[in-house]
Amino acid sequence: MNKKIVHEFLIITFILMIFGWGSCVTLSQFFDLSINNPLLKIFFFIGGFSPTVASYITLKRNKSISNFKEWLKQIFDAKHSVFTYLCIILFVFIYYFLGCKINGFQFGAPAFMLVIILPMMLFCGGNEEVGWRMILQTELEKKFGFHLATLFTAIIWWIWHLPLFFIKGTSNADMNYFLFGIMCLTLSYALATIRKISNGNFPCILMHCLINGLSAVFVVSFSIISCILTLIVMAILSIIICYIYEKQKT
Repeated sequence: MNKKIVHEFLIITFILMIFGWGSCVTLSQFFDLSINNPLLKIFFFIGGFSPTVASYITLKRNKSISNFKEWLKQIFDAKHSVFTYLCIILFVFIYYFLGCKINGFQFGAPAFMLVIILPMMLFCGGNEEVGWRMILQTELEKKFGFHLATLFTAIIWWIWHLPLFFIKGTSNADMNYFLFGIMCLTLSYALATIRKISNGNFPCILMHCLINGLSAVFVVSFSIISCILTLIVMAILSIIICYIYEKQKT
């Protein structure tokens, strides 16, 4: 594990997050402003893009990339196996199927709106993957192995989201923070698996976009039962997929 890269990535990420989302929390709580306020939106995007910006700065500083174009090329590496994309579909299906089956759901935006929503999700979640999975998960696995690296990444990812629960008007403001933590671990297993079998970044970005985008179509109120069950199923599925992947390599 390259400790320097991990430390630099986390320091830059959390400095930008605290500045961006910390400003949002202050304005929201003390001046009763919501996320719809133009000033809050600016600070909101600064915080949201903190892992993305940190990814580029860290990799550039450590000479892992030579320029912005090379960084973009690594991110949008769409050429991967059919197996990888089938696994993405399977993970996304299970995530929503279990939540909808156990808790029920309501339709939000019509399904055809995904054509517009998915590209938007690149700026509202998908961009994070160039930090969390491209750097953090990958580096931590070198020292701690798949499961511990996934757990550590999920905890850090969960903590990073904390300010969103204190910003009025965000989707997180009405969520239970601890149930959200379980779902962070659930999705971390799925995303870490996609990263492992593809050794790429675009598949992780795509899956993150699908998860966030479909939340606008299938409005689900997750419960402790559905969260724990989904975590168990996704973790088992991750182990099976990783096993199949390792078998294919030999």
